[in-house]
Amino acid sequence: MVDTRRPDPQDSMARPRNAQSSGPAPETIFTLSEEETFELGRNVAKTLTGGELLLLDGDLGLGKTVFARGVAAGLGVAPEDVTSPSFTLVQEYKGGRTPLFHIDLYRMSEDDPDELGTLGIEEILSSGGIAVIEWGDRLPRYHQRGAIRVVFYDLGEGSRRIEIIPSKGEPGEHRGDA
Repeated sequence: MVDTRRPDPQDSMARPRNAQSSGPAPETIFTLSEEETFELGRNVAKTLTGGELLLLDGDLGLGKTVFARGVAAGLGVAPEDVTSPSFTLVQEYKGGRTPLFHIDLYRMSEDDPDELGTLGIEEILSSGGIAVIEWGDRLPRYHQRGAIRVVFYDLGEGSRRIEIIPSKGEPGEHRGDA
């Protein structure tokens, strides 16, 4: 079962770099297994209509790809087809109610944002599909506007605290000029 209780406000766990500290209040969910993280992704997908950008942040092995598989399942894409796009960087999945673009920026240089130009991020964001980007903090800030941020924290023994931080702007605001 997914636990949606709010954590203690005095919780001293460090936030991943570039995690938002102001703006809309995050929804905090606790998961105890990969299955619960998958179901959270599936439930989030039910609220998406197309054109959304989800930025997934957190350390290696915290469930970002599992969450992306859940989003795929919620959109009607076979979750077993969704793999970490670490080597291809961008995977497009069709066949669901909207196209899903699964992007992994782990291998991208944080010092060279121009390197992202070769991925076609602008075209992806303007396509009307849903973009799920692992290591979303590496995306240049001007692309992050209007994004939904999903931040994963390790609580040990397979438990995760996952914060879903709503967009600061209007839905779809990330498209077009910054």
